[in-house]
This record gives sequence, structure tokens and C-alpha cells, in this order.
Amino acid sequence: MLGHSLLLLAALGGAILLFRHSETLGEAPGSQLKVGSLSLLFVALAAMGQLLLNPATQDVATLQRLLDNLALYAGLPLLATAALALGMGWYWSRAGWGRWLLVLFALFELLRRMGLGAEYTLWMSVAIGAALAVSGWRMTALSARLSAAAAAPLVIIGISSERIMATTPPELLPPLAMAVSLGLVSYALWQQTRSQPADQ
Repeated sequence: MLGHSLLLLAALGGAILLFRHSETLGEAPGSQLKVGSLSLLFVALAAMGQLLLNPATQDVATLQRLLDNLALYAGLPLLATAALALGMGWYWSRAGWGRWLLVLFALFELLRRMGLGAEYTLWMSVAIGAALAVSGWRMTALSARLSAAAAAPLVIIGISSERIMATTPPELLPPLAMAVSLGLVSYALWQQTRSQPADQ
């Protein structure tokens, strides 16, 4: 429960921070922060579902699983893409972000039906970590670079710690690692765009 509480606080705090800051920016960096805020909201909903819902019935357990999948297979890749887009100086329209979200949904469903869900989770964790590392390398603010680089290994641990450790990790480790990584990514995105004018 403590781990999911920390994850909820980190995701909600990051979502609020990025959304409020996006309102002071121009369209290009503002859209990336709004996408990051939405992805963090997905994670917050999953953490809230774990805290508030009692999986005593099959319907509630299914709802929890849907929220977890939304956070893991859509929210986190979306957040990593927003960080990478900010670091690389890419701009995507709202329609472009919507299409990318649909691709993430379709890719998850395709690989799940192919029986490659576990492999996809591991590959995705490495891809997200790599995207955060590259985005940190491309960011100009030193604190943003360090934060994104530190978040990269933590997000891999948070997603796939059961598969990269020889023994079963403590129950608190995955949500704690994820909470810290989300806080670091949120700070990196905020710090990178602090000096950007509103008309950029």
C-alpha cells in the first residue's frame, strides 16, 4: 500500500506540475508537457485503482488490470516519447499524438494475442529507459539531463524488476523505483522548459 501511495503522489504531483507549466508555454513545448501530464494521469489512475479497489470480484480485478495496462503499455511509453520529443526538438500535433497512442494500444493487443506479453514488457522497459537516456543526453539544462539519466535505470527496475533480479524483489521496490523515476522525469521536463518563452 505504501508503494502505491508514493506512486500516486509522484504521478499526480508530476501531472499537475507539467500541466500548469504547459499553460505558460508556446504550442510546441506546451503540447509535449500536456502529453506528459496525461501519461502521468494514466499512472495515477492505476495506482488509485490498486489503493481503493478491492479485487474481491472478477469485475473489479479486471478493472484493476485494465488500469494497470493503460499505465504500463500506454502511459509510460507516451511519457518517454514526450521526453524524447522535447529533447530532440520534435513537434507533433494533437492528431499525431493521438495516432501514436492508438499504435501503442494496437501493439499491446497484437503481442498479447501472439502470447508475447512478457517479452513485450521487458523489451518495452528497455526501450523506455533508452528513450529517457537519449532525451537526457539531448536536453540543454544540466539538472534536466541528470534527472532524465537517473530516471532511465529506475524505470526499467520499476517495470521489470521481477525479471532482472535473481530472486523476487521486495514488494515495495517496483512502485518505489517507479515513483522516483516519474518524479525525476517530471522535474527534467519542467526544468528543460523553464527558460523557454511563452511565444516559442
